Amino acid sequence: MTEALKQAAKPRYATFYDAFERIRSQDAPLWLHRMRSDAMKRFKEIGMPVARELSFPLKEDWVYTDLRKIADTPYHTEPVEAGLDEAALAPYEFGRNDWHRLVFVNGVYSSALSRVTDLPRGTVVTSLAEALLEHPDLVHPHLARHADFERTGLTALNTALFEDGLFVYVPRGGVLETPVHVHYVTTGHETAIAVQPRTLIEAGDGANLKVVESYSGLTDQAYLNNAVTEIAVGRDGHVDHYRINREGAGAAHLSTTQLHLEANGRISTFNMSMGGTLTRNDTNARLAGEHAVVRMNGLYLVTGDQHVDNHTAIDHAVPNCDSYEVYKGILEGRSRGVFNGKVFVHQDAQETDAKQLNKNLMLSPDAMIHTKPQLEIYADQVKCTHGATVGQLDEDQIFYLRTRGLSHDSACNLLTYGFAADLIRRLGIDAVRSSLDTLFETTIRDLSMARGHAGS
Repeated sequence: MTEALKQAAKPRYATFYDAFERIRSQDAPLWLHRMRSDAMKRFKEIGMPVARELSFPLKEDWVYTDLRKIADTPYHTEPVEAGLDEAALAPYEFGRNDWHRLVFVNGVYSSALSRVTDLPRGTVVTSLAEALLEHPDLVHPHLARHADFERTGLTALNTALFEDGLFVYVPRGGVLETPVHVHYVTTGHETAIAVQPRTLIEAGDGANLKVVESYSGLTDQAYLNNAVTEIAVGRDGHVDHYRINREGAGAAHLSTTQLHLEANGRISTFNMSMGGTLTRNDTNARLAGEHAVVRMNGLYLVTGDQHVDNHTAIDHAVPNCDSYEVYKGILEGRSRGVFNGKVFVHQDAQETDAKQLNKNLMLSPDAMIHTKPQLEIYADQVKCTHGATVGQLDEDQIFYLRTRGLSHDSACNLLTYGFAADLIRRLGIDAVRSSLDTLFETTIRDLSMARGHAGS
């Protein structure tokens, strides 16, 4: 930032600075105080990534996503207590009462709605605030070690201001067979609130676990979720990670998910976006040990005037690693979508196998997608492919289905659902797969009916 912009930013971010002063006064380990201070210092230097205030190349990452309204909003940043019961949560759950579940309402941990039982020896599933008190030796090696706040103002802001979130630790050789569901919920409030959820997942050498990370909005009011998730997988470890965004209609959802894999580590991550007025997901993976494999899939359904931006980066730092990425988008109304994916192959990362694909289905002539898959390769012996498609429903396929007795609307709905179902059916947790399958089928049908009423 120039000096003039820095001065202009002071009142812009005043509420965040006030929140930092409140959090800084709380009891915490010295290393955490230093981390927060370094992060806030960095945030004061670079602020939020407002495109017109950035220089190349960072500006290119934000050229299609405007954060000026978010940057200029004086959010309420103190935790907002709110009562909530199981009935209110039920539509956003997955019908399983035997999972480990942690619920945070407006950023505040709800012990009444949470449950953790029968953990294997050495495994920890708890709130991050509790883990910092009871298990600081487990938190310290990985917290803010993978999600870099030096380059990204949003990550710096979260690192300075987070107060709670999920912490999962599975020790070497441990297997957590029961999935963990962390549910970040936002309810109605008097003023626009900002929450900084933080999720830290650590899988030791040979460990295995599944985590579902949900964001749900029970209000259409404006609010901000600025979330950071770090997942570290040791040698031969395996993590299945599902990130489900069903924010309220007025929400701004900004997230960074950072994956770190050691040798023979495996991560499968799935990112679904269906809510909020503006969504930005940054999902990054660093393959730091040989024979590591990451599978990175995403599905976004963007309607009305919604805006969804998915940026991904996969860093092949060592030889003999594989990455497979498929993102699919369905766009309707006057919605806007962005996909920017980069696969970076270092000079020493020979025998890399990387595949990247982005496919988009446009249901409206007024919808728009900006897609940019990228490969940056400095090694010789690699197998790398990338591609992108943007199109409408195939008239020949519609005609074929109509000859089999389907109406035009039913044929279009079936083809649209099939476009999404290809990714949903790859999900490894039956309850998540079934829930999202029903959600997409119902949402697609409701959108079709709304278009029919609008045209009549």
